[in-house]
Amino acid sequence: MNRPLAILATSAALTLAGAVQGTAFAADAAASPSVPGTCVTGYRGVVVNEICAIVSGDQVTFHGRTTPTSVSWTPRLVPFRLTARIVGGAELGAATPTVNVSWSATPVGRISGTLPCGSTAEATLETTQWGWPPATATVVVPASC
Repeated sequence: MNRPLAILATSAALTLAGAVQGTAFAADAAASPSVPGTCVTGYRGVVVNEICAIVSGDQVTFHGRTTPTSVSWTPRLVPFRLTARIVGGAELGAATPTVNVSWSATPVGRISGTLPCGSTAEATLETTQWGWPPATATVVVPASC
């Protein structure tokens, strides 16, 4: 095999290996959340966003985290938007943190609030990095009182 063709074949194999590992990493992140409660993930190629809700009576807490999908990720500052609201009602909170995303799962934010009995709350975590496809995760939970 000539040298340019060997380089091209090696490059393609390494790219495929990174894509497979990134996909497995994203699937693993979606299958085993480290935060208790109801969790939802959103994936669009660059990062996996996860939002979890913990409901206790009329109290709800939403936790967000993000994980890069590539082994070649370089830690960097990434802007996010985290919003929570009562469905059909008031906003529970909003945050727009810029977080230094490292190589592993990185906490993004937290919003807590009180829900009227019988209501439902929803929270969304999204990446707002210009030039990236949006990675959005939304979780919806009922009050448990």
